[in-house]
Amino acid sequence: MKPRGLLFDMDGVVCRNMPAHEEAWRRFFCRHGIKIELQDFRANTMGMPTREVLRYYFKREVPPREAHEHAVAKETLYRKLYLPKRRAAAGLRDFLDASRDEGLRLGLGTGSKDDNVAFILDGLGLRGSFDAVVDGGMVTKGKPDPETFLLLAERLRVRPRDCVVFEDSLLGEEAARRAGMPVVAVTTSHAADEFRHARLRVRDFRSLTPVKVLSLLR
Repeated sequence: MKPRGLLFDMDGVVCRNMPAHEEAWRRFFCRHGIKIELQDFRANTMGMPTREVLRYYFKREVPPREAHEHAVAKETLYRKLYLPKRRAAAGLRDFLDASRDEGLRLGLGTGSKDDNVAFILDGLGLRGSFDAVVDGGMVTKGKPDPETFLLLAERLRVRPRDCVVFEDSLLGEEAARRAGMPVVAVTTSHAADEFRHARLRVRDFRSLTPVKVLSLLR
């Protein structure tokens, strides 16, 4: 049987940490005299690499060293906010175990850098659940470009058309569409009707089975 893969975004999918990210960004930009609107943030920057978010709100190019300094400041805020609440999404562990029992290859593709990936995957004891990880430092173009998911499929040795993507952001949904992969929308950050291309919409993983997800590939 040909290999099949399940590709997971991290923030807002593996865990419900987007409120902490949003609050960290709000506080960070407030320090710089910029007020961000939540709807605009979710629609236009959620899922982007940090440097792209900085460019969007500062309305200028941000040199690498400056971007790194800003990223450290923002991520310090985020981890302090989320650490007491850090936990896996409801039903995720059971779903990952069931998917592995079905012989599926599991990958994580995120715009976050390796330190935030470690904060979540290692902090939750989930790193061993994934066969491959692609983070924001491994690609040249972030979502909505499909590079993250295409590289992840390559590392899993699964054809893109044999992969299903789990995403909570509109930019991530578009990245999966461009990669030719059906999407399961996880509605932690957007209402179900905001996802235009998703084949399935869920709040968490408790109602999902591998068989139900694989039906999207038929």
